[in-house]
Amino acid sequence: MNIKFNITCFNEGQDLIDKITSSEKLYDIIFLDIFMKASNGINIAREIREFDKDCKIIFITSSNEYAIESYDARAIYYILKPINEEKLNNAINIAIESLNKENKHIIIKNKKGSYRIVYKDILYAESKARVVNIYDKCGEVISFYSKLEDFFQSLQDERFLRCHKSFLVNMDYILKIEQKHICMNNNIIIPISSGSILEIKEKYFKYLFNEI
Repeated sequence: MNIKFNITCFNEGQDLIDKITSSEKLYDIIFLDIFMKASNGINIAREIREFDKDCKIIFITSSNEYAIESYDARAIYYILKPINEEKLNNAINIAIESLNKENKHIIIKNKKGSYRIVYKDILYAESKARVVNIYDKCGEVISFYSKLEDFFQSLQDERFLRCHKSFLVNMDYILKIEQKHICMNNNIIIPISSGSILEIKEKYFKYLFNEI
């Protein structure tokens, strides 16, 4: 893996918080101990989440006492000391894969120009008369000429689900699946193709399991 890292070290968790709040410096991956001289790593992680919802937090500590609490701060990994190199490498790889997933995008072209659309911003897409409308999580719509199936194939990403001949959804924003429709964020209802409810639920739960 040929990746360059810029590494910053802090002796105390509060020093990290001060850096984030004073310079608006954000970090992609943060390694935190839980037992520090003047602070608790769980509390520091919760403070970090107030400023940064997306950074990848990895706890490296001497006790499994706080393993469950670490999930409250959305930590992606919990490593016990002494550090096992294989587990450390695995944690870093998971963090990098997650960051790459969040930055994944597609270029869409229409009469107005070219648009860079980040996958994580796509809520769902709808096809009408050979026009695909992409709806993002902020309510913006990008329209372009294409078959929905061609667009779906071009995404090549497991988070997207083809639930109907005219719709695909981003499973990250599914609230619940009912018998005839999917409830999305922002109270959006997406229809499900007749007879496909079991297949759709199976794909959704498989995706959720893989994300854990």
